[in-house]
Order: sequence, then C-alpha cells, then structure tokens
Amino acid sequence: MVKIYIFILLCFFNVLAIAQVKPAKTTKAPVRAAGTASIVPKERQYTKWSAKAGANISVVYLARNIKDNNNAPGYCGGLNYEINNFIRVSTLYSYFRPINIEPTWLDVRASTTEINLEMVAHFPNKKTLLYPFLGLSYNTYDGFFTGQLDYLNLKEYYAVNTVVKNRWLGLNLGTGLEHNFGILGVFVDYRMRIGKQDDAAGINIMDVCYTGGLKVRFPYGKSAKRFAQKFRTNDRFNIQSR
Repeated sequence: MVKIYIFILLCFFNVLAIAQVKPAKTTKAPVRAAGTASIVPKERQYTKWSAKAGANISVVYLARNIKDNNNAPGYCGGLNYEINNFIRVSTLYSYFRPINIEPTWLDVRASTTEINLEMVAHFPNKKTLLYPFLGLSYNTYDGFFTGQLDYLNLKEYYAVNTVVKNRWLGLNLGTGLEHNFGILGVFVDYRMRIGKQDDAAGINIMDVCYTGGLKVRFPYGKSAKRFAQKFRTNDRFNIQSR
C-alpha cells in the first residue's frame, strides 16, 4: 500500500515538473518575398517639341505659271509636336520671293500656312525617319494682272491692269526624309497642294513644292521641367531620346 502511494506521488510530481517546463517557442523569421528591384525610368533627353527652318522651291499657282523656268524660291519655318513615336503634327509657314510671270503677271507674291499629320517610320538606326503626310494649307496669291497673252482667258474673272488678291484652301499630300544628329537634324520633303482653280469646274494640282532645312529638338532642361511641373504635363511633355 505504501509502495503504491509512493508510486502515485512520484508520478504526480513528474507530471508537475513536465507541466512547468515551457517548450521553447520557435519563431520563424519572416521570409521577405523576393521582389524585383524598382526600375528608375531614364530621364528624357528631349521634349516633344522641335523647330525647323529652311528654304523651298515651288511652282507658285501652277495653273497661272506658263514660264519655262517657273520655280519661285522661298523661306519657311515651323514647329513639330510628336504625339507618339509614330505620329506627329507639323506646322509650316512659307514665304515666296516676289516673281514675275511675264507678260501676264507682275510682282507676284505668295505665301502658305499649313498644318499636317505625319506618319513616322523609323529606320533601324533610329535616327533616320521617313514620314508621309497629309494636311491642309491656307494659300495667298497677290499679283498685278496685265491681261497680256492671257492664254487662260482670266479676263473673265479679273479686270486688266489691276492687283488681284486670291485666298484659297488646299489639301497637302507629300512625303519627307529626316536624319537626326542629336539635338540637330536635317530634313527634305516634297509636297503637292491640291485646290480649286479660277475656271471653277474642278480641283487640280495648284502647287508643287520642294523643301529642305534644319531641325532643332528642344532639350528637356530646367525650363522644360518647370513648365511641365507648372502645367502638370510631365507625362505628355517628354519623349524618349532617339
């Protein structure tokens, strides 16, 4: 009886001893998910804007020009805005030096203001561009009409020995080639302007023009950053450098 009592007592103490020993807590170190390092986007080198200027040679108002050497030289300038890498909007103002289309027209002055949508194709070197374009132009033509050798019978529309002023809208069709050397670039393009002639009936090619010159891209510097921050145009003001 005593032995049984001692055995039960030893078992009781053993249980108490085991109960008082707290198992060590195994704390698992938090496993950090392997994440990709944040990629800092490369700062843009140029804005979406660029300016261009150059010279052009044009047949001014083709329907009236009957001279063998009928090219009128001029000067031009404008701006480009790149919507994305494949589409951009261009503006161009052209002023042509006064010419004489003797003996019918004297002191002919012409100018053109136009806006075009250009579809840009990039060469593998990413510096040379081919850009077909389509747009609208506003054309002015002023000249002194003598009425002499009037093969086009323009006396039906204009009084002889008077200054004639014409304004007409044209549809531009053409293509151009551009190569960039960084901030500077060169371009050449060819365009036709289609409009309505004096003799009413139809639409014809009114002007054929060749243009060439220099292009300057605007660097994305402090002024551009301040402009972008002020007008909140950070996402739209930049383009990737090419």
